[in-house]
Amino acid sequence: MKLIIYASIFFIMSNFVFADIKVNKCDNIKDDRQKTSCLNKLKLQAIKENSKKKINIIEDKLEKTHKKIGKGVKKTEKGVANVAKKVAKTTKNIDKKARNITKSIGEKVSNFFKKGQNKIKEFNKKKNKN
Repeated sequence: MKLIIYASIFFIMSNFVFADIKVNKCDNIKDDRQKTSCLNKLKLQAIKENSKKKINIIEDKLEKTHKKIGKGVKKTEKGVANVAKKVAKTTKNIDKKARNITKSIGEKVSNFFKKGQNKIKEFNKKKNKN
C-alpha cells in the first residue's frame, strides 16, 4: 500500500517537473510587454526542461517581438523629432515677429518724442521772437 502511495506521489511530482511547454501559449497576447514577459517565462521553463528546440522557437519569437517594439520606438522618436523641429520653427517665427513689433514700437515712441521735442523748440522760438 505504501509503495502505491509513494509511486503515485512520484508520478505526480514528475509530471510537474517535466510538464510539457506550450510554445504557442503567448501568441495571442497583444501587449508587447506582457508578451515579452510570457515568452521569458516560457524560455525559463524550456531551459529547465533542457529542450533546445523549444528554446530556439521561443528565442525567435522573442526576437520578433523585440524588433516590433524597436520599430514602434523608432516611429515615436521620428515623431518627437518632427514635433521638436516644428516647435523650433514656430519659436523662431514668434521671436522674429516679437523683434519686429518691438522695433516698430520703438520707432513710434522715438517719433513721438521727436515730435514733442520739435514742438517744444517751435514754442521756444516763438517765445524768443516776442
